[in-house]
Amino acid sequence: MKNKIIASGLAGLALFGGTIAFALSGSSPASATSTAQSALTQDAPASGLRGWLHQHRKEIRKEAVESAAKTIGIPADELRADFKAGQSVAEVATAKGVDPQTVVDTWVKGADARIDQAVTDGKLTQEQADKAKAKVPTIATKLVNRHKGDQRAAKGN
Repeated sequence: MKNKIIASGLAGLALFGGTIAFALSGSSPASATSTAQSALTQDAPASGLRGWLHQHRKEIRKEAVESAAKTIGIPADELRADFKAGQSVAEVATAKGVDPQTVVDTWVKGADARIDQAVTDGKLTQEQADKAKAKVPTIATKLVNRHKGDQRAAKGN
């Protein structure tokens, strides 16, 4: 169960990056905060972790886009439009006078808070939390620098 919790948190962050183009193109699900928090505090459904992530991907994406837009100081719709036009989140941030590392730090802070809560709730040991937290900055940095279509280009599509 604890491995599922760690995997849920990291996969949620990775899922955001793997599908950021969809999120930035205008998805609008409800209740992002409670669902994203549940990524580290609930078991995956019977269909497994991938099934859980599939069910909650829109909420995870929405929360990440909204937090990035808020950090940059623009509406989420503007960030989506800029991304669709070919800019990375880092390029949008830089154009608005915000260091892209600030967006990374915001995402890391959010993920760390959920991991810490999982430790407090007894769902993770401190050692497991430390391992999970060590991976988050690298994932967040890659996502901030990703452009629309990068994932498809890497796969050769």
